[in-house]
Amino acid sequence: MLNKKAVIVGLIGLNLAMLLLLLVQTGTMTLPRAMAIAGGRAGNMAVVAAKPSGQSFDVVYVVDQASDQLFVFAPINIQNGDYKHLGTRDLAKDFSGK
Repeated sequence: MLNKKAVIVGLIGLNLAMLLLLLVQTGTMTLPRAMAIAGGRAGNMAVVAAKPSGQSFDVVYVVDQASDQLFVFAPINIQNGDYKHLGTRDLAKDFSGK
């Protein structure tokens, strides 16, 4: 039968192995990249996800308050998270009433 010291050493070794595995896995992940429009500052962007009626996926809307533009993205492949830019609207023009 194992004694208390052997169990503790085994658990410490298991924790170190899991920590090493976590560090290796985290090091191989790619971080998401975002591109800012020239002149953009923190706080000038708003992001909203919404599900269109009758659809099983979310569409992502990004509002750039500095340039008054709305960008729309929808998924191409839901399994791997690829999104496609569907279009851009000029909000200043849309809400000016002209």
